[in-house]
Amino acid sequence: MTAPRISRRTLLRTVGAGLGAAAGAGLLAACGSGAAHPAALDADAPTASVAPKRGGKLRAAFAGSSAESTNVLQATGSAVDYVRARLIWDTLGELDGSKVIWRLAESVEPNADASRWTVKLRAGVSFSDGRQLTAQDVLFSLRTLAANPTVQAGVLGGLDPNASAVRDPRTLDLQLKAPDGFFDLVLAQSMFVFPDGTSDFAHALGSGPFLLKSWSAGASSLLTARTDYWDAANGGPYLDRIELFSVADAGARLNGLKAGQFDYAGGLTLATARAEQDNKALRVLTAPKELWSDLAFTMNLGTDPFTKPEAVQALKLAIDRDAMVRTVTLGYGEVAGDALGKYQTWYDTTLPARPHDPDQARRLLPGGKLSLRTSDYEYGTLESASAFVQQAQAAGIQVAVDKVPAADYYADVKTLLSTPLQTNLYHAQPLPLQLSMYYGPQAMYPFTGPADPTLTGLLAAMHTAVGDDRRTSAVHDVQHYLYDHGGDAVFARIPPLAASTPAVHGIQPRGVFDYPCLRDAFLA
Repeated sequence: MTAPRISRRTLLRTVGAGLGAAAGAGLLAACGSGAAHPAALDADAPTASVAPKRGGKLRAAFAGSSAESTNVLQATGSAVDYVRARLIWDTLGELDGSKVIWRLAESVEPNADASRWTVKLRAGVSFSDGRQLTAQDVLFSLRTLAANPTVQAGVLGGLDPNASAVRDPRTLDLQLKAPDGFFDLVLAQSMFVFPDGTSDFAHALGSGPFLLKSWSAGASSLLTARTDYWDAANGGPYLDRIELFSVADAGARLNGLKAGQFDYAGGLTLATARAEQDNKALRVLTAPKELWSDLAFTMNLGTDPFTKPEAVQALKLAIDRDAMVRTVTLGYGEVAGDALGKYQTWYDTTLPARPHDPDQARRLLPGGKLSLRTSDYEYGTLESASAFVQQAQAAGIQVAVDKVPAADYYADVKTLLSTPLQTNLYHAQPLPLQLSMYYGPQAMYPFTGPADPTLTGLLAAMHTAVGDDRRTSAVHDVQHYLYDHGGDAVFARIPPLAASTPAVHGIQPRGVFDYPCLRDAFLA
């Protein structure tokens, strides 16, 4: 079965939901008074020692729109939709760093060649109507997610739903179309589970910690805690109620927080962090580094001049990465070295830093003239394109910025996949899945052009690797090849940000910072 094609923005939003992880104690860290930057998530965060307190209502604001939905198959159309979905429906698993933490699944194990995976479910899990979770519910959910235009369908393309089967009430065997040693990561990507036979997906029952009591698209939703939540002995829900507000503008979310309308505001800007870093009434929060986004200039290696390795190398050397961090990320980001996934367990730390060498770039691409396609679709893309114009001049390369309206930038897939040079902001995902999404013959979005035979072979070897050591080694092989020969000049990393009042604790990214898990949130 061919997975339905979906928008890049929606795909990245929800695939990101299972990615990366919370670090340390899993609590969002506060920015200390007078700090130069928002504090990173770590085990020594000030909130880590605060004992959970039961009761109360959390008011949280996230980006949303009038097109929001409570349909579980469309539950990731906006940030507020996804945050709400994580409270209503449990998933098979989540990510903590690069490690899968199984939720509804008790264990997930491959056979010898990773062509079939066996999922064993936890006992004692109940949906909100009291019925017990079964393997048939999980198989029905996976089949439904894979067969519809959901974001999950994009990563479930390797599953053979018809050949997969229930073995007993708590066990199912998932057959793949081809071996995949990283299918456990796939199963930790927002695989919401609902009862077998569900037909009204706008009112699908869940096994999550909260129930939806009221909802108004583009406005707000109110959720109440379940008193019979199956996993309450291990944490939340601590809150009685959560009210989620749909606020499209980041500035309005911040102003609502400062005015006392909200307790938490997600999806804030770097300028906000700088403006509010000394505000003792707020805590500016930053994602753990494995969940930062990667800024890149993407070269299509099948188009001129990037069919020539010298041109690819010249562009990478022409970028002043330190200057990009100072100006584009306002000093809050980090230099990146032409590889995605830094700080993940899979990342190869032996990759060398890419130098800034405009003289060598000039020799490799004398008299170079380039057009750089960009937009202000997301922060950092237009800003970095504008900054690169002057940087490239120092290397004798003329760059003309082709600014495309934000609404059009990702609308034309044909143009996306044929443009010689464009800006990209890669949101954090588990590195093995990210490599397969953007590179190789099976890539959903091969921005850098068709893969050559060497890269194709390395990716195939990566997917057939079984066991942590072999899997890590195979990922490193792909990374080294892309560092030497790939078309992505990844030059800077940008941290996602949020803010809260000092009373808010226990909010965890669980793989994606901008759409966090509020399951264990509390007020103290």
